[in-house]
Amino acid sequence: MKTQAQLIESIQRFQGSFWDRKRTDRPPVGIYDEDIFLPINFLRRPFTRPTVCPEDVNGDLVATEHEFSFASRAVTVDDFMPFSAAWRGIPWLEAACGCPVRYSEGSLAPAHFVGSADALAHLSVPKPNGWLDCLRRETQRLEAAAPQDCWLSPSILRGPSDALAALRGMTDFFLDLNDSPQAVEIAAGRVNQVLMTEMDIHYSHVHPKLGGYVQIMGYWAPGKTVMMQEDALGMCSPSIYRDIFRQFNEEIVKHIGPCALFHFHSTGYQHYPHVLNLPGIAGLEMTMETVGPTLLDMVPVFREILEKSRLILQVCTGFEFLPEVLRKLPSEGLYLVIPSNYIPSDAAFREFVRVHWRR
Repeated sequence: MKTQAQLIESIQRFQGSFWDRKRTDRPPVGIYDEDIFLPINFLRRPFTRPTVCPEDVNGDLVATEHEFSFASRAVTVDDFMPFSAAWRGIPWLEAACGCPVRYSEGSLAPAHFVGSADALAHLSVPKPNGWLDCLRRETQRLEAAAPQDCWLSPSILRGPSDALAALRGMTDFFLDLNDSPQAVEIAAGRVNQVLMTEMDIHYSHVHPKLGGYVQIMGYWAPGKTVMMQEDALGMCSPSIYRDIFRQFNEEIVKHIGPCALFHFHSTGYQHYPHVLNLPGIAGLEMTMETVGPTLLDMVPVFREILEKSRLILQVCTGFEFLPEVLRKLPSEGLYLVIPSNYIPSDAAFREFVRVHWRR
């Protein structure tokens, strides 16, 4: 567990270097156990049915992130903030919109059920299936039981395009974008309302700790924060985002406030200029993938983002390029997130900091 002094030091670093974009001793750097982003591993026992129901989700079935990872971390002197969240194995938005939550060994996934674009346009959401009540119940339970050094983060709440791709199936969703864009837009607007309802459920029960909030990427924020995403659009023209989905992300930024960020994968970030120009957007997060452009390839993109806003850079791969990349980037507004297989101990973390920021 981190001490309060450690937490306060990291909070000051996030406030000054990341949020205020000031020159400080170094940017915040978070080290995480890769298994923390595999929430299926949080199961306390094997699940024996093909479909998960709201009444299944409780502390007897799944551990929290704090139990699973933070209580026994090898690296404790970094800036990755401790958190728990309503079980991220559940696709909360898709489930609230009616998708059955399928279980198979090693994963959970929503099942599509909307048979046509016309049915999509007339879809009524949220469904009275208990998932919003479950989210509220789990949020209340986890907040009441949170350890002293732990914040309660919003769970993974995917975007309207991701939910529609789940409702229709990916192939039919892509066809709908071409053949029935108006139906997609109507449905996306309704799904976005459900998404904001889920955000409101979280923040109606979660209050600031040490002056702010924490999100599952391990960052501290001085206000309510969410990480938006539209991963399904990674295979689409940026104009699809601009013409249909951007308006709904803009609604979320207005709804949540100035600490809303947007998540990308390096294999599908073409629409980032439109996101970067969202009024009030706090910044972008980029998760690097083993295929596609390397860290070095993306330096011009990172520089453009940091010149205008903030960047959370998750270095899942390409750690060997990081020294050269850091020499080419400003530190103001940057937060690095690095898996522990690259930096496995407090000593290794201190050496990483010493080499790059001469402490």
